[in-house]
Amino acid sequence: MVTKALLTLGGGALIFTCVNVTLFGISHEIPWYIAWMLDPLASLALITVLYVDGVLAEHGGDYKPGGWPFLLRWTAGLSTWVMNCWTSLYPDGHFHFIPQKPDAGGILLHSVAPALLILLAEAATGYRKYATRRRGELNAVIARFETAKATEREAAEKRAREEAEREAAAKREAAEREAARREREEIARLENERRAAEIEAADRTRRAEIEAERERLALTERSAEIEASRRKTEAEIEDRRRREEWEREQAERDREATRQAEIVKAEAQAEALRKEAEAQAEALRKEAEAQAEALRKEAEAAAEAERIRAEAEARALEEAEKLKRQRALERAAAKARGTSESAGARASISAGRPSESGVALSAVPALTASENGGRIPREVREKQRDEAERYIAKCSLSGIAPDLERLGTQYGKGETWVGDRVRAAKKRLAEEDGFEESVIADALDVFEDDGSDSESAGAA
Repeated sequence: MVTKALLTLGGGALIFTCVNVTLFGISHEIPWYIAWMLDPLASLALITVLYVDGVLAEHGGDYKPGGWPFLLRWTAGLSTWVMNCWTSLYPDGHFHFIPQKPDAGGILLHSVAPALLILLAEAATGYRKYATRRRGELNAVIARFETAKATEREAAEKRAREEAEREAAAKREAAEREAARREREEIARLENERRAAEIEAADRTRRAEIEAERERLALTERSAEIEASRRKTEAEIEDRRRREEWEREQAERDREATRQAEIVKAEAQAEALRKEAEAQAEALRKEAEAQAEALRKEAEAAAEAERIRAEAEARALEEAEKLKRQRALERAAAKARGTSESAGARASISAGRPSESGVALSAVPALTASENGGRIPREVREKQRDEAERYIAKCSLSGIAPDLERLGTQYGKGETWVGDRVRAAKKRLAEEDGFEESVIADALDVFEDDGSDSESAGAA
């Protein structure tokens, strides 16, 4: 790695410094095709001596570079450095032993590459020496380990050879004892075989006689068995024939009975299916009739509800139209009376209270539920709630306590309904835009109507 880095840095320094040295040579009247060779020659000489010193140090020993290598290294390095930095040392072109106006930045710029090359070469020598020394130490450790392993291996081989020799001697002794034992066993076996052969010959003669007698008896028994088997076979054949004939008759009877039973079962199933189909058809017919009747009644009810709703809406629209025309006429009359009549009317709101609640309550129309307890239409209920809330709002604006008991009696409602109307009136006064003005306008209209009935038009 150090060698590759050294060569890479040397090549880079050569490329970096070659341009300046070439320009330096051209400025001193050297042709460019010759001037470019000066820096590579000096740089290659420097790289060569640095590389060779490092390789020799890597090979070990006590090698130290002598005078000539030292002179070559510093001559090549200083030559390259001076030629590269000449224009920075003497920018005016006049030589002085001590530079007068050097370019410090240019000197630093052109000194970095040669300095790094020389310092890396010196450091590489130390790295190689350390690596060589360390390699030698590790090689010595490996050699000692291999020597110890070889010694241990030789001792193990020696022990194995001695053990093998002892095992071989024991095997030879055991083989000799085994051979003697086998020889004795062979002699005893031969004697036993001779005696067994004599006994077997006598036994074979006796068995031959017994076997001959047994074969004679077996032949007689076999003849009797063959005759009995023949008679038994004939009887079995006859019995099998009779049983097969009976089984065929029985199977024929069973098939006929099964066929009759299947016919009866099929007829019963067909009758059951016919009855079930008739019952289902009747049920479907009744269900269809019921559905048609229900649909007819539902349509009639919907038509009646639609008719009632249309009539209620028509009545509500008619009432609204009448009320709208009456309000328009009243507003036109109020505008014609002028500011004074309006002020007097407002004063009458705040002052005209002959009783606690009688005046304000007289302005509320009496809208009650039907006397027979029937359901009040939704439009009527909403109108009752609105009129009750307007009455409470009139009383609140006039500073009069509303007669809540009379209000509930007027509409046939309880305390809960009256309390809800009080809360709703206060909420509408606080939140609903235009509600307060509408209540005041209604109160003015009521007072103006009362005045027109009791007094003449001129007095008003």
